[in-house]
Amino acid sequence: MHFVRFRYQRRKSLILGIVLRPIVSIKVYSKNSVIIVDDVLADTGADITVLPRNLGELLVDDITKGKYVEIKGVVPSANLISYIHHFKIKLGEKIFPVPVAVADSDNVPPILGRCKALDLFNVKFNKGREVIFLGDNKEHNR
Repeated sequence: MHFVRFRYQRRKSLILGIVLRPIVSIKVYSKNSVIIVDDVLADTGADITVLPRNLGELLVDDITKGKYVEIKGVVPSANLISYIHHFKIKLGEKIFPVPVAVADSDNVPPILGRCKALDLFNVKFNKGREVIFLGDNKEHNR
């Protein structure tokens, strides 16, 4: 993989109005199906990759058969009930296994997190214009 580039996308924020976000496109593979997700937030602040329930249900018959977890974020008193499943993700030409938290809610954006995903790459967030995946992170992949 030489590099793959995604332009930041304009999105509406209830607090800030229109903002630019690092949105990427991935393919997600399960044992039963493959889906393309075009609106995934590349989030270095997220430990784990997250998919909303409606996308998880396209990949597995019953999302609750995954490992039950409660994810906490900015608000420590709020928990997002999720189920960990193991999928493969394709970003550019690289395919890699990833633990994915399938949320028990559709009101969650798809997020590409650090663990076994963003950390596999050298990633450049270019001043609010684009996110560039520059190839394998050799340090992390040892």
